[in-house]
Amino acid sequence: MNNPTHHPDLPAFEPRPVPAAMLAALRARFGDRCSSALAVREQHGRDESPFDVPPPELVVFCESTEDVVDVVALADRHAVPVIAYGTGSSLEGHLLAVHGGVSIDVSRMRGIVALHADDLTVTVQAGVTRMQLNDEIRHSGLFFPIDPGADASFGGMTATRASGT
Repeated sequence: MNNPTHHPDLPAFEPRPVPAAMLAALRARFGDRCSSALAVREQHGRDESPFDVPPPELVVFCESTEDVVDVVALADRHAVPVIAYGTGSSLEGHLLAVHGGVSIDVSRMRGIVALHADDLTVTVQAGVTRMQLNDEIRHSGLFFPIDPGADASFGGMTATRASGT
């Protein structure tokens, strides 16, 4: 990761705290897949950008669409920001928790849902990476030709209209 610096044009960031009721609900629902450990938070609060902001207050490791829906619903109820995290390869600060909140890690959502070679489409979960997709579909004669260098996730590529470093 780049050495973080405070950019002079950026305002000071004040994170919004995660209410105790939301924290308790997330821990009850996700158990050890909900982490407030500093090392985990710092990993999910940095990308390849040079910006220095505080890490998210929590990281939730989602394994299904239902998991994501549950986190987002709780965050909405408590007015807490959410930040999606795929592989952390963003250059522009997309995953930085500028207002605190909860990082939703989708890296465990690595399923290939459907492959339709006849119409050249594939449906994947958000944590599937470019390399994983190409490994999974090579038997079909298809491939995903974009190669940015970084093995970005499709969730991240879709969310940012980019493809990592």
